Amino acid sequence: MDLDEMLTAPQDVAAWQLADSELLTLIPELSLRMRQLEALRVRLMHQVDQRCVAEQVGASSPGSWLAGATTMTPGQANRIVRLGRELAKHPEVAAAFDAGETDYDQVRAIVELLNKVPDPDAPARSDNNTADDDTAETDSDGDIGDDGDTENVFDIVGTDATRTQACARYLLYAARTEDSTTLARRAKALDLILNGDKKNPDSENAELNEFHASPGLGGRVHLKGHLDAASGEALLTALSALSKPRPGADNRDGQTSKDQRTPAQRRADALTHIVRSYLDSGQAPSEGGERPHINVFVDADDLAATTDQHHHHERGHRGRRRGPAWMPWLGPISLDLAAQISCDADITPITMNADGNPIDVGRTTRLIPRKLRRALNARDCGCAFPGCGRPAAWTEGHHIQHWSNGGPTNLSNLVLLCRFHHTTIHRGDWTVHISKTDGHPWFTPPRWIDPRRQPMPAHNRRNQLTFAA
Repeated sequence: MDLDEMLTAPQDVAAWQLADSELLTLIPELSLRMRQLEALRVRLMHQVDQRCVAEQVGASSPGSWLAGATTMTPGQANRIVRLGRELAKHPEVAAAFDAGETDYDQVRAIVELLNKVPDPDAPARSDNNTADDDTAETDSDGDIGDDGDTENVFDIVGTDATRTQACARYLLYAARTEDSTTLARRAKALDLILNGDKKNPDSENAELNEFHASPGLGGRVHLKGHLDAASGEALLTALSALSKPRPGADNRDGQTSKDQRTPAQRRADALTHIVRSYLDSGQAPSEGGERPHINVFVDADDLAATTDQHHHHERGHRGRRRGPAWMPWLGPISLDLAAQISCDADITPITMNADGNPIDVGRTTRLIPRKLRRALNARDCGCAFPGCGRPAAWTEGHHIQHWSNGGPTNLSNLVLLCRFHHTTIHRGDWTVHISKTDGHPWFTPPRWIDPRRQPMPAHNRRNQLTFAA
């Protein structure tokens, strides 16, 4: 089956019946056809724009008509209309787009650069650059040849080209082997060469930075914003080191398996880690008379009942609940989350009267002192959950029997867990205990993972035999 035959009724194509060789041939052909069809849509919309067809049928603009006819967003529709107008000025770029040699995003990057070329009709090869062609042999990314061999730019763009034609041919040549992101960087570098360093351009103007962190109605926090180049580079550098895939990072079966988190999930975890590390460092300026940290308010009896329910979940014990736990910024949270946060926290007892007024405030104490934390680090060497092993700096101390139910804060009742596996333990499927034989954590999987519920050693002792528990 060839591509033309498939496109007559694409919904009827039985993709599972195609041979591997057919798939490898058809997909690039289909991608080429899609680029050509995208170019055709831009050309057709340019005719609608030029002939005022949209206005004749009552639309306010070609973009609004396209948005209504296709359910695409007005922004997408208007970008297509604008691209058609720009391509009319640059026939070489339009021809490459029509032939499928460049895709939609690449063409947009090229056209955006061509609009910034100074003195566009001047010859590209002038008396100032004929004496030394070596300066034109490389670009911001080094070589421009496909095979790594440096080529003279004028061999590509021609010696009689105008500045606009030279830039267009140069970028079209690069587009043969570069995706739109890389090509946009090349175009930006070319812009800097042609126009020189602008004084405080928008991309480097920190005064234009914006960041919104808004609590949503559903209890989640929504982030939105944009940063200047230097701040953005710092953020991406920090996120990159912490958002690499880590085998076992999201496992619930005790195996060191492939990290199943999406890139977006890994970046979210990395951002959370950066914020938590900053708060834990104690270097933040004071707010309200104390160093900033997460505050959780919860009734002690509710907390004890919740953690006791988890500790004895097989008995079906149900704890009573007087009211929700809550945090100053986001309001009510579940008692489960409050129990997890309180595993490794500073505790301040506040005595309230029947009307909810505080009548006494006790001394704030750290649940897990620094010396005990160091001992935990030495014993567990990081997240102890089987198959994980995240560094100790990324972990929290977990009370096996919660302190609100009389659990002691000592090595025989504590284990280091990363945030993900701390949540996993609090869900109650897995259980953990400290072996009286070797003094190390052992984890018992749920029956849907191991019907025998054979205990598994901590990650740093994964080579231990299981009968040692």
